[in-house]
Amino acid sequence: NSKIDNMQVSILSTIILGASGLIITFVFSRHSTKLANDRIMQELFREFNIRYSKLHSKLTFIQEHYPELEELEKAENSDKMKTVIINYFILCAEEYYWYYHKKRLDKIIWDSWHQGMNYWYNHVPAIKALWKREIAENGLRSYYIDGSHGFFIDKE
Repeated sequence: NSKIDNMQVSILSTIILGASGLIITFVFSRHSTKLANDRIMQELFREFNIRYSKLHSKLTFIQEHYPELEELEKAENSDKMKTVIINYFILCAEEYYWYYHKKRLDKIIWDSWHQGMNYWYNHVPAIKALWKREIAENGLRSYYIDGSHGFFIDKE
């Protein structure tokens, strides 16, 4: 009878130790995943902000000197300035991709960036006109937009 009791205690101990191990592994794994996701978000945040900082003064220059597409296309360095705008579209598309498709950006960050995207889009007619031309020629899919929503909102 004591052999059976010892065996039952042994089995019960094994089950408790195994369950404890599983719980600890699950908690550690979940914590590690959260840390990895936070690290990825921080890297994306840093990279996108650096890229935007490099574009900001150029976008401001375009806004101040060539707000209309017709003016921009007549400018001596028109191709360079259009490349700045296209690079801005690419940055917006990448931020959109990491927020909507990969779910790697926090909503607070996305909302702030989205507001900024729409500032440029709605306050610089050259940017809006170039976007419409870009979409007409290349379509939304080239910017990771599946048609259900995008990153620019017309305020007309």
